[in-house]
Amino acid sequence: MAGVFRNILYMTPGFAAGTLLFVLLLRPRRRRMRARGLESSPLRETAGGLFWMFAGGMAAITLAPGPSWLFDWIYFSLHGQAEQVFAAYGIFGGYVVPLEHRVNLIPFAQGDRLVNIVGNVVMFLPFGFFAALLWRGWNGRRAALAGLGITCCIECWQILAGRCFDVDDIILNTLGVFGGYLLWRMLKRLAPRFARKFHVMDTLELVEPAMEYQEQVMAFKAEVLAQGGGFEGCAGLEDADAYEEWLDFRGREKRKGWIPSHTWLTVRRSDGRVVGMINYRPSPLPDFVLRYGGHIGYSIRPSERRKGYAKEQLRLTLEKCRAAGEERVLLTCDHQGNPGAERTILANGGVLEDEVEDTPGLGSSGRICRYWIAIT
Repeated sequence: MAGVFRNILYMTPGFAAGTLLFVLLLRPRRRRMRARGLESSPLRETAGGLFWMFAGGMAAITLAPGPSWLFDWIYFSLHGQAEQVFAAYGIFGGYVVPLEHRVNLIPFAQGDRLVNIVGNVVMFLPFGFFAALLWRGWNGRRAALAGLGITCCIECWQILAGRCFDVDDIILNTLGVFGGYLLWRMLKRLAPRFARKFHVMDTLELVEPAMEYQEQVMAFKAEVLAQGGGFEGCAGLEDADAYEEWLDFRGREKRKGWIPSHTWLTVRRSDGRVVGMINYRPSPLPDFVLRYGGHIGYSIRPSERRKGYAKEQLRLTLEKCRAAGEERVLLTCDHQGNPGAERTILANGGVLEDEVEDTPGLGSSGRICRYWIAIT
């Protein structure tokens, strides 16, 4: 434990420097992300700050020419042995080992103790873990190559800084980075929804349907039909033979006797892709819609599901409902037949009022859950 405390003490300036650098770069980085149509959750930013702090601490302990005599003095003073610092260190520099004693190129020839082996692996686990946590496209190959590159650079620098080059450190540290990646894979498998919270989120916006989206909307329809899914919140898209026919919302409402509603396309800002569709029916609602349908219905493109888009799409629509003067809105979902819809509603503050029998056969379970979301 004394060795762990001593290492943490040496890493303290790096912790501070890494945290400061993260804070200074936070605003410019967010501006660049917004310009690309991306955003980062508070949870992801917290993880990023911890990673920068850890990286700064590791730089302090691995790249410095040697432990600072001041920190050694603090450590040994706490143990009543301050005179040992000046016996081994000069005030203006660290003790430098001769070159012939500073290079080891034979793996595990020195018979490292188990604690040293485990320590060299564990201290590099965060590099692989946080990299996979924060960056898309991170895989085992990249983790292994990054670990090898980082540790080789560290060991080569330590030769120039008067410290030791040890091939054992390269092997063990690389294993540590790769092990961190495996920990991420384990987290992703055991808690996939929690793991997705750390990824960059694409910025979404609700736009009025227009002719410029004709090709995308019809492709959206074809994709849903191919998946055998429903068209909730799509304003009758499944029955429209042509895009121009679907765009005639008011005419279709009048012909079919539907209540007036507003339909928006959910567009991803980074590439302009239509990822979802949502429909809002203002209050007051007819008795049938109030019992089985609710104010809002929505769909996400099958190829864009499980990315958090439904939650954000509903949040954006609730803002429009608030602007329209709604105090609360009703959403319904099939009991046990659509757990994703239920999670989306709950994530936006939905409170279950009751379950009703699905008399019209709108779902598959025979029961419909009715949730209210307060938006005042």
